[in-house]
Formats: sequence, structure tokens, C-alpha cells
Amino acid sequence: MQAKPPSGFSIIELMVVVTTIGILALLGIPGIRMAADRTEAIATANDIRVFSEAVEFFSTAEGTYPSSMTYTRMPDEIASYLPPLWKNGSYSWFYVNTTNFVYVYVYNLNFTAEQAVRLDSIIDDGNIATGEVRMAFNGSGLIYLFNYDQG
Repeated sequence: MQAKPPSGFSIIELMVVVTTIGILALLGIPGIRMAADRTEAIATANDIRVFSEAVEFFSTAEGTYPSSMTYTRMPDEIASYLPPLWKNGSYSWFYVNTTNFVYVYVYNLNFTAEQAVRLDSIIDDGNIATGEVRMAFNGSGLIYLFNYDQG
């Protein structure tokens, strides 16, 4: 009678396979994280674009920007245009209308600098220090300038 060779994998073979899978996973995680950051920046950019368009449409129709606005109190023309996340407190924001500035400040985004630059490049000029989209003090949020009178 002949002896049967042992079936199954040796410990060395299993270690090689597990190590290979681990290395492949480590190489893929940064790419997955970058894709998630990119998606979050694109979604936020689109949300800010919708908000800014609603305010600009109102401004064009009425001849002026709203004097004040909160997520619970805004003109019907703007509220009807906006998705619920601007009206139910999903975004932390406030609107300011002074003689020199009209802007919305969106805060608590928990964005990295790269995400902020990506968002700015989608909406504006790709520089978070110039243009309509600016990085707020200490990176605490983003400011979208509707009207800026330097004079």
C-alpha cells in the first residue's frame, strides 16, 4: 500500500498568502480614502453651488440680496429652491449682509486643506485665498462671497 501525501496547505504557504493580501490591502486603503475625500468635496461643492444660485436668483429677481437669513427663516423664493439639508440644520451656516459684504459662512465641515482646494477648484478659481470661495479663519469653514465691495 502506498502512503498518501498529506492534503492541505503548509504553514509557510498560508503565511505567504496572508502577507500578500495584507500588503495589497495596505496599498489600496489610501486610494479608497482619497476617493472618499474627493466625493465629499464634490458633494459639498455642489450643495454650496445650489445655495449660491438660489441667493443669486433671488437677488436678480428682487434687485437686492436678502437682508438676513437663517436655516429656519429665509425668503420663500430661496427656501423653495433649496434641498432640505440647507433648511433642516444638516449644514452649519450663517448668512451675512453688510454694506461691504454679502456672504455665507459654512462651518463644521471637517475638511482637510486638500478637500477645501478641491472644492474651490470646482466652484471657483482653485485658490482658497482669492475669488468667491475663501477659507475661513483657522480653516474653520468656507466662505462664499456673493458681493464684495473693496471701496
